[in-house]
Amino acid sequence: MAGFATPPLGRDQLVLFPEKLDEVIPQDHRVRLLDDILRRLDWTDWEAAYDLTKGQPPLHPRVIAGAVLYGIMNRILSSRAVEEALWVRNDFRWLVEGLHIDHTTICKFRQKNSAALKSLFVQVGLVARELGHLPLESLGFDGTRIRANNRRSGSRSPEELRQAKDELQQRFVELEEQAAQADASESERLGNHNGLQLSEELAEVQQRQGKVDAAIAELEKLDKEPKRLPIVDPESRLTPNKDGGFAPNYTPHLAVDIDSGLAVSADVIPHTDEDKHMISAVQDVKESFGLDKVPGELLADGMMSTGENLARCEELGIDFYSPIKLGCKDNPADRQDPRQPVPEADWDRLPTSTTKRDGKKIKRFNKNAFIYDTDENCYWCPAGEKLAYQHQTSQMENGRRRIFYRYQSSTESCQGCPLASRCLGAKSKTRGVSHGEHESKRRNHAEKMKTSESQAKYARRRSPGERPFAVIKAKYGARQFFSRGLQRVRNEWLWLVSAFNLERLLSLQASGPDPPQRR
Repeated sequence: MAGFATPPLGRDQLVLFPEKLDEVIPQDHRVRLLDDILRRLDWTDWEAAYDLTKGQPPLHPRVIAGAVLYGIMNRILSSRAVEEALWVRNDFRWLVEGLHIDHTTICKFRQKNSAALKSLFVQVGLVARELGHLPLESLGFDGTRIRANNRRSGSRSPEELRQAKDELQQRFVELEEQAAQADASESERLGNHNGLQLSEELAEVQQRQGKVDAAIAELEKLDKEPKRLPIVDPESRLTPNKDGGFAPNYTPHLAVDIDSGLAVSADVIPHTDEDKHMISAVQDVKESFGLDKVPGELLADGMMSTGENLARCEELGIDFYSPIKLGCKDNPADRQDPRQPVPEADWDRLPTSTTKRDGKKIKRFNKNAFIYDTDENCYWCPAGEKLAYQHQTSQMENGRRRIFYRYQSSTESCQGCPLASRCLGAKSKTRGVSHGEHESKRRNHAEKMKTSESQAKYARRRSPGERPFAVIKAKYGARQFFSRGLQRVRNEWLWLVSAFNLERLLSLQASGPDPPQRR
């Protein structure tokens, strides 16, 4: 190896003055700034869980939390991998000041202290606010999908679960009887190997029985039984994947401060109805950060522009920007005077939906072929005839009781109408159309979102709103939860989001916030 560089010091060479651990880490390394931020936080809520009068002195929660958060920031997610990093990586050793933490301690620590973890999440935001990075004037809201700790095919229908429970109970009784007979028999005749096989199979049946019982217990808590329920994590749900198909998933969602890109509210739900949780996330920001009122501007994707959300935003004084789809493009029904019929040449272009009649598929005008008149509170059909208001109804839809207003044509106007065959049902003599109680708000919102100013404001959501999910999934590698059960998954998500906020805060401190965008 002549001519190559040689080590300045052999690994087994004794030294008189050992190198200090603090000298191993450069002064501008991000772990130093992270440690400074962690030391600013109040750990009283965590410390309250410790009894300092018994046993050996415990590790301070700041030390363990720092190792967990810094591990996430370095794509080291499992407790065993964090323990290894504490042995072999100087930046980890520096952060915990050379302390050794086993993976069991790390695992138990990250699974508990839900209230204290939420306090940590908020405190990071308060530090950012103190440093001038968190104005909390404009929020973005969005959700994503992350796989549950349950294999894709590991689900059963309610009928299959109940059948499996009966079969496992019967098998468990049989194995118990065989085990009792084996204990009473002579070991020379049965042999030890048979008894071992029985105990292993009995334990396996018990384990499977526990999973099935947990799934059935989850079914009993639900108002409506799902078609299929995951076995290993029955609190997750089979929902569509972003890349196609279905799998057991959870739906994490975030409220993000648009100006700083920091997450300010985080939660996880089992279903895909995150639109129902948008307003509660905004109110959570108000309560967590002690604001006098909710932030005045909110940006969200088109899924969130429901009538209920529009009404609540108006009630709370929130300036809401979200795409909304009403009607269809190039619709000939959208005419200047709806009292005039649609020209015959455009009849085939009118919006239709396919229905079945006598086993045959029939195209029939859908609601978009009718024009609502706000001033007269009526609809106008493609033939220019009036559908007058009739009555109000209500029905349960996705767990909400929704009010609908019904509009109906007259028998006289539909008799002899050249469009009757395309409009009426097989035995119907009139046509009805209905809309929800917030239809006027939806229409007003659609007009608002057509303006260039609204489009420019909504465009501000893209980077800050999507960045946390991109970093957590792509950079941290968190595409599937390690934990099982909704509460533990919520804890895991809060750890991930807290790590993102710390990394974002380090970036803001190092380079300043993103350039201000036009509003």
